[in-house]
Amino acid sequence: MRSRRTVISATLGVLALTGVSVGFASPSAMAGVTHTPPARVSGPSPFQADCNGLVPLVASYVNAEVEPYVAINPRNPANLISVYQEDRYPNDGANGVLASASFNGGLSWTVPPLARQPQFSSCAGGTAANGGNFEKTTDPWVAFSPAGLAYVVAVSYNDSNAATAELVATSANGGRSWGQQRSLIRDDSPNVIDDRPAVTTDPARPLTAYVVWARQVTGPAAAARGAVYFSRTTNGGATWSAARAIYQTPLGMQTSANQIVVLPDGDLLDVFNQLGQGQDFDHPRHDTITVIRSSDRGLTWSGPTTLATNFVNGVTDPHTGQPVRDGDDFTEIAVDPRPGTSNVYAVWGDARFTSGGPQQIAFTRSADGGRTWSQPIRVSANIKTQAFVPAVAVDGHGDLAVAYYDFSADRPASQFLATQYWITFSANQGRTWSARQQVTSQPFDLRTAPFQTHGGFFLGEYQGLAGAGQRFVVAATFTNGHSLDNRTDIYSATFVAPSR
Repeated sequence: MRSRRTVISATLGVLALTGVSVGFASPSAMAGVTHTPPARVSGPSPFQADCNGLVPLVASYVNAEVEPYVAINPRNPANLISVYQEDRYPNDGANGVLASASFNGGLSWTVPPLARQPQFSSCAGGTAANGGNFEKTTDPWVAFSPAGLAYVVAVSYNDSNAATAELVATSANGGRSWGQQRSLIRDDSPNVIDDRPAVTTDPARPLTAYVVWARQVTGPAAAARGAVYFSRTTNGGATWSAARAIYQTPLGMQTSANQIVVLPDGDLLDVFNQLGQGQDFDHPRHDTITVIRSSDRGLTWSGPTTLATNFVNGVTDPHTGQPVRDGDDFTEIAVDPRPGTSNVYAVWGDARFTSGGPQQIAFTRSADGGRTWSQPIRVSANIKTQAFVPAVAVDGHGDLAVAYYDFSADRPASQFLATQYWITFSANQGRTWSARQQVTSQPFDLRTAPFQTHGGFFLGEYQGLAGAGQRFVVAATFTNGHSLDNRTDIYSATFVAPSR
């Protein structure tokens, strides 16, 4: 395996297209936000062509990085980590999960050598001894603790057999290197699927972190059901509690996209979508966005309550009708970190605002710690085009940001699928929103992205957005012109609010 250290400071080079539609915008409640130009986070693939040996895999999209997440170090806000999939496959998964680090607030990024990366797959150095001997890995997530300890989690699995595991590793040096991973759960049953983990740190407990994921038991209708699985560490990742179910779905249902937030009073909320078994890519579809709560750091959990029911209509290429994998069974949540507050926010893709027409971005807020929620409103600006893959974050002042993709720049006669990534802000708990700003310097062609057997063009079912102090950091996937040798990269940009 090749091992290299790549320092990246290049700015975004995307397809220049004209005719951007400004669309709808609510009255601005947070004017004067400035931002840095997008900087490239990812680099060339470090994996050898034969890193999976003789396993009969389909060919990967080499150099295609997708589905990033990002975290800001509270001990050193100039230190950022972004994790993402490297060499995405058309039938899901990737050759490995990589982590890039920045120590200047995202102006430039370093990709550490392969030997210092998470070893979640055979291509990345995973072996039977370290628990990473898997053909593929996917769904990376990263979080920093109050002490500056970083956690990365992903699900790894094989195509050649049913083996799968939820793996977690830690970094004590800001992402320069990662320690040996721990297996939170390992399975080899063809009727069990462990999926989509997310890791959350506890702001009041520097050595405590929580991991939650979706688990499905497939097979006959009398047995098929989903569950939310949970594990925690109270010693900085040295050991983890035995994985266990904290919620079981009714028969024939599954959960998707679990994510925990920690409220300032210490309560944990897990938010997830509940849908029918095997319906991830069905359209139209109605999901129930569900909340469960723990007041004792995850030892016990409440029964489910409903945040909202969403109308999932899917996203397609407006010219060809080809599908876009838009993460429409994923609800993103964020919590106001300020002591004494109980504000929680959620965003997702929803066609309710167009009566089943172009999918938009829905937003709701709770002022009582997730017990009750406001009527969803639309925060995507252009109701005439499809918007997808939203992210939400809160900064240290309680201000909000929501980011998403849409096709505002696309035109009927265009030869390309012109796509932009936008961000909008609110300084009043989401009651009003600023005019959207482009994160992409120019539109890019989504048709260059990896195409998935299930779901279509793929940038990721989530993207990274983090807040701290008076700034927000984006980590998102953009295509590189029409390059088939380097279809996508991860890019970051920092948005800074004016001083109060």
